[in-house]
Amino acid sequence: MIRKATQADIDRVAQIYDDHNSAEVTGKNWSNWRLNLYPVRATAQNALDHGWLWVGEDEKGIFGSYILNKNQAEEYKQIPWHFEAPDDKVMVIHTLCIAPERRGEKKGQEFIEFADGVAKDMGCEVIRIDTWEGNLPAQALYKKMGYELAGGCDFFFANAYMNPLVCLDKKL
Repeated sequence: MIRKATQADIDRVAQIYDDHNSAEVTGKNWSNWRLNLYPVRATAQNALDHGWLWVGEDEKGIFGSYILNKNQAEEYKQIPWHFEAPDDKVMVIHTLCIAPERRGEKKGQEFIEFADGVAKDMGCEVIRIDTWEGNLPAQALYKKMGYELAGGCDFFFANAYMNPLVCLDKKL
C-alpha cells in the first residue's frame, strides 16, 4: 500500500534516508545523495508539512517514500521536454527512496505506478522525474515505465553542491 505519510512515519523515513546514504558510502553510489546533507529528516518533515510525502508500507513495515508535488526545479526550464503542459498540469516525483534491505522487490515500480495514478486523478497531463546521471538502474526503471529521457544539466542540489541530473517525462 502507498499512502500519505503521517507524523508517526517521519522517524522511519529519516532512517531509510540515512540507511540509503550510508549504504552508498560503502557500496555502489546510485543516487549521488550525501549522508547528513540530502535527504535528511528535515526533507521528510518539510514534505509532510506541505502534504507531499508518501510512504510505501506492507506487512514488513514502511519500505520507502517519495515526495509528489507540482514543484519544478528552476533547472527544469533548461530541459527540452518531450511533453509540454502548463505548470499546474505537471506532476513531479522527488526523492524516491527505497530501504536498502527492500531493493529488488519492485517497490520502485509500485511507487511510479501509483504516482502516475495520483497525477491523472489530479488532472495532470505530464509527469516528470530527475535522477543522477550515474543512476542507471533508476533510468532503466523509468524508461521501462514509459518515461522518456528529455535531457539533463547540472542542478544546484540541496543548496550545497552541483549534481549532474538527467530528466525524464511521460505523457499521462
